Amino acid sequence: MKKNDDSKNVAERNPSATLESWKKFKREQDERRKSPQYKPKVNESKTATTPKKKKQARQSTQQKQISPPKSKPIRPKLSKEKRRQLSWQIVFIIVFFGTIMGGLIYHVSPKAKIEDVSVTGIKLTVAQDVIDASHLSGKDYVSTTWLHRNRVASTVKQKLPALKQVSLKFNHWNKVEIVVKEHQTVGFFANKNGYQRILSNGYIDDEVLAKPLGNFPVYDGFKSGTELNRIIKLYAKMPNQIQNAISEIKSDPSKTNPYRIHLYMNDGNEVVADSRTVIDRLKYYGNIVAQTKKKGIVDLEVGAYFVPFDEKK
Repeated sequence: MKKNDDSKNVAERNPSATLESWKKFKREQDERRKSPQYKPKVNESKTATTPKKKKQARQSTQQKQISPPKSKPIRPKLSKEKRRQLSWQIVFIIVFFGTIMGGLIYHVSPKAKIEDVSVTGIKLTVAQDVIDASHLSGKDYVSTTWLHRNRVASTVKQKLPALKQVSLKFNHWNKVEIVVKEHQTVGFFANKNGYQRILSNGYIDDEVLAKPLGNFPVYDGFKSGTELNRIIKLYAKMPNQIQNAISEIKSDPSKTNPYRIHLYMNDGNEVVADSRTVIDRLKYYGNIVAQTKKKGIVDLEVGAYFVPFDEKK
């Protein structure tokens, strides 16, 4: 070691001697390594000091050399179409079960049953009669009523022939409105107890009134429903001016003519005519009564002439 220090000093004093000193140092080092007594210095902190640790270190080194590098697991990638299908399936499941839950909640809520029943469109029919005919009440479920709404409307029409059209309308979830349209009133049928309304379908209402309503003719003396319906259809074909002038149509058959009818006019005159020809002959009525200031009977059964009441007596 002293020689090395001397060589360093020599190198500092004479730089040209550095190469020779280094070569000499290398030769001495190589000779020491070749000798059997040579033992290299080992860093104990980094190298195993026991045979067991040496074996473990050697196995670890071999394992690192043999085992391949770890790679991340490969996850299968879903295509856009499959992702879209999966999304729709999830949405369908959510909507399906959500609808079921919503239906169950609604079914047990107060809104599930009918709260109120009203009737609109009536003129002469009693509203309570329509409600009674529908059999609807607060115990009925709205959903069931909605599903059978056509059957309910048909039942009301069968029980109340005066109604031409019936439909059900639902307002505010649980309020039912029965919308009706009545058959047109074409007159009143006179009997010993009063007057019954006659509808355009030929039906005579069961309700008996003390006096007729509106500007409709009164039909009297018709014992046959067929004959009454024929006269009602006959009246419907008359001009509006003539219809408004008639107050009563009475069956007045004679031995020679079973089709004779008697018309009572609003102006105080009367008309005797044949129901088979009355429409064609009524066109002369206006001209005949305009020629006289008296009141009397216009006979249109065979011809067309006027007989004052005072002369008839």
